[in-house]
Amino acid sequence: MKMDEISKEEIARLRRLDPAGVHAALIASGDLSINTAIPKRIDNLRPAENAIDAVKFARKCDYNQALEWLHEHFADDQTHERNVGIRTVERELFDSEIVINKLVKQQMDALGCSEARLTLMFKEADEATQKDALLETVTESDFEKMPSDPEAEPEKRKGKFGYLVGKRTQNGEKVEKFFNTRDIQNCVGMLRQRNGEGLNVLLTPMDKHCFYILVDDALDRHGRESESPVQSWIDAGFKPCLALQTSWKSHQIVFRVPKEPFRFKDTVGNDDSCFDRSGLHKYFQSLNREYGDHRISGLRHGIRLAGYRNVKPKHARDVEGKAWGVEYPFVRIAHAESTFCEKTLNDALKMCSHNVLGNVERTKQALLNHKKGAPRPQQVMPPRSIRPVSALGKMAAARRDEQEKTNRQAEREQSRCR
Repeated sequence: MKMDEISKEEIARLRRLDPAGVHAALIASGDLSINTAIPKRIDNLRPAENAIDAVKFARKCDYNQALEWLHEHFADDQTHERNVGIRTVERELFDSEIVINKLVKQQMDALGCSEARLTLMFKEADEATQKDALLETVTESDFEKMPSDPEAEPEKRKGKFGYLVGKRTQNGEKVEKFFNTRDIQNCVGMLRQRNGEGLNVLLTPMDKHCFYILVDDALDRHGRESESPVQSWIDAGFKPCLALQTSWKSHQIVFRVPKEPFRFKDTVGNDDSCFDRSGLHKYFQSLNREYGDHRISGLRHGIRLAGYRNVKPKHARDVEGKAWGVEYPFVRIAHAESTFCEKTLNDALKMCSHNVLGNVERTKQALLNHKKGAPRPQQVMPPRSIRPVSALGKMAAARRDEQEKTNRQAEREQSRCR
């Protein structure tokens, strides 16, 4: 379609496309290397937040050519139709709200998602172990029927995990809408109020074009606690899109990978069944067992929203001389860059089926290299099931290793005596 055939409504739709999806399409078309981050600003372009500017940056083309490329590659993308559409706040924002919204913008630009789920989580549910994370998430309309005082009728909250801000019951059916950057910014007053009432604010990027791999309670690459663990991951060759300091000593690190390499060969569509989420989930769990929270479950996982407080009871600090008496830590951004991580992609593919597009392509390339004289590649195989190792299991394994070592020493002593 030529420029003069593209309507104003279509231009507005293209401008609102999922930034991470446009980034992934530019990599797939060969216009960008996977290691190339999308900059926040270059001269008068804002590629990290504007799909048209991203294409102009990557393809070194003009405005009209960028529109034509986007229309060709995203003709059927209707992501924006699922946005909740929160209206602009009519009152003047407080200075603190302006600061929060700047952090929200920075976080959303780094994640590159045009839609996200907002969850407000109860304090008491936040302390539950991850194995019980399938506790019920109620809709906002159900939440509003609950007593305002959580201590009044605690049984009303039994088994409740939190509530989804964009989910309501309409005509007997549960309907969910998602939030873009502006939607989140426009409900800053409500989120601050709920946060002040003791609810944690979590954001889950919806994986339409890419997967987000979270390391929760992240350690550094040496498995140690650190005031800034993200730098050791960068030094090891990883490219995180986001790192948050979520409490006084806790951190979350997020890696973004394109979705298409995990698609099973000969599948069409965007259903979960079209992708090897199982293999990717095993990688996600193994990463967290070694460097994060071993209890974590669920690949599509909530990330704390910057600018709001982490009100887990264990993070409360007594403050002398202030009216409120107790202080909770703000969630801070330690690193933000709109980028994919090739190392995470390659490591994750090793734990996925040989029949996903990424491994099919890797095998083809390896065989081609072999014909040119490179060593013959090893076949990529589906991963075996990985089971968490408990503390008792580790102790038992250590005892077995020690016993085997003792047996080998005894055998050597007997050989010398003979």
